[in-house]
Parts: sequence; C-alpha cells; structure tokens
Amino acid sequence: MRFLADENLEASVVEALRGAGHDVATVPAEAGIRDRQVLARSVDEQRMLLTNDKDFAELTFLQRSASVGVLLIRMSRSDSKQKASRVAEVVEAQGQRLEGAMTVIEEEAIRRRPFPSK
Repeated sequence: MRFLADENLEASVVEALRGAGHDVATVPAEAGIRDRQVLARSVDEQRMLLTNDKDFAELTFLQRSASVGVLLIRMSRSDSKQKASRVAEVVEAQGQRLEGAMTVIEEEAIRRRPFPSK
C-alpha cells in the first residue's frame, strides 16, 4: 500500500510499514507545510495519510476535502515501538478497507468511518 507520513509521525511507524513492504513517503518536519497541503499531496500521489493530528478529521469530514484515506493514530499510552507494531498490525488486517475512510487506531480498538459523499 502507499502512504504519506505526516511530519508528526514517529519514524518507527514509517520503518515498520516499509519493513512490511509498503511504500511510505514522508513530509519533512522542517518543511512547515499546512495540513491542507499535506492532504492535497496525499491525494495527488494517491497515498493514504498517516498522522497523529486530529485536524485532518475536520478537513475530511466538516470541510469535505478530498482524501484517499486517513489513519489517525491515537495511542497516548504507547511508546513508539508499540505504536509501530499496532499500526502495522492494523494495516495488515484491514488492507484495502482503509481506503476512502478515516480510521482511528487506538491501543485496543480501531474505528473506521467512511468519508461522506461529495
């Protein structure tokens, strides 16, 4: 699968997904790119967005910005190694069902909500 890792995402998550054979591009931390630009890049490159930033929920649902898919990682009780393992596990289990939806990954649950129709 193809992903774009937002600048706030831990490198361990990127490395775990790449190790599982996924194509993961990254947004450089020093770039200072706005969320709307990050989302546009993910659409242009046909990549699902990986992020810790809840602002993407507003962009995709309330403002109805286009998106391939968003994986929002909400695992505040986990270290980066645990996050990496959990995200890789969810991607493996969910596969193509992640496309066209906001998927929230938590320590012990996942929530998936399809994007609204335009």
